This record gives sequence, structure tokens and C-alpha cells, in this order.
Amino acid sequence: HWIPMDRELWRIENYLDFLAARRELLAKAGNDFLYSLQEGQVLERDLGEPATLTVEDRILGGVSTDDEEEILLQVAGWVSEQGLADGELLYQLVDEETGSLLGILDLAWPDGMQPRLTEPVALLLDESDELVEMVQRAGFRFFRSVEALRLYIEHEILEAEAVEY
Repeated sequence: HWIPMDRELWRIENYLDFLAARRELLAKAGNDFLYSLQEGQVLERDLGEPATLTVEDRILGGVSTDDEEEILLQVAGWVSEQGLADGELLYQLVDEETGSLLGILDLAWPDGMQPRLTEPVALLLDESDELVEMVQRAGFRFFRSVEALRLYIEHEILEAEAVEY
């Protein structure tokens, strides 16, 4: 696929440089191939070692099973039935300064369940403490179980709404 092997080019903020480097690789490969045909031979190319993800490259979070996805879809449906904002399944938490992807939240309401009235909320099922810390630093109120999220919604959002009327 002629992907540049300079890992700095793989970062979102370097996308245009990545495209320029890839264009050069594709042009060189195309020209080499055409020259080899002109010479009457097909080039054998050493493709090098395949790129592998290191611990630093891995993305934290995400849905790991079909059962987990089904639970998240049920929760999202229940929240919508309560008249609250739709959650975003597999929400991408991005570093606002660099634009790089920090992690994937199972289900999130980045603008709050009542946009601009409540804080950002996330449901994180079976996620690492490292991701939880990132979510906390990003200003999200997070829950690690469906029951905890449900109690928050019922007692802090829906009851508060009922009192206001």
C-alpha cells in the first residue's frame, strides 16, 4: 500500500505530509515498475518489515464483544426514551491541542444528556484505568456500569427536571 514508515507521518496533524510522502512512494514504485517492463524484466522488491503497533500506538477503549455492543445499544435506546440527548456509540476522544486520538469511549454524551445544561457523560464498560483517567481529565462524568448510569439519570437528571416543573 506504499505507506510511509516514518511514524510521525501517521499522526492526524501530519496527514498532508503523509499524503505527500505516499505520493512520492507511489510515483517511484510506478516508475520503477514501468522501467522494469521496458527492460523486459519484472522487479523483485524487498518490501521490508511489516509495520506493527507498539504499546504506545494502541488505541484505548472500544467495544470488545457483540454482547457489550447490544448492552450499549439498549442503554442508548433507554436514554433516548427518557427524552434525553442521543448518545454517541464509540465516541472518539481527541486531544484538542494535537488532534490525536486518545481513546474510544463505549457510549458518550460529549455535550451532556441535556446539551449545554449538563456535563459531558460517558459509559465505560470493562475499560482500563488508563482510559478512565483520560476521560476524567477530559471533563467527563463517567460510569463503569449500566446501573450506576441509570441511577444518575433517574436521580440527578429526571428528578431535577420533575422538580423544575
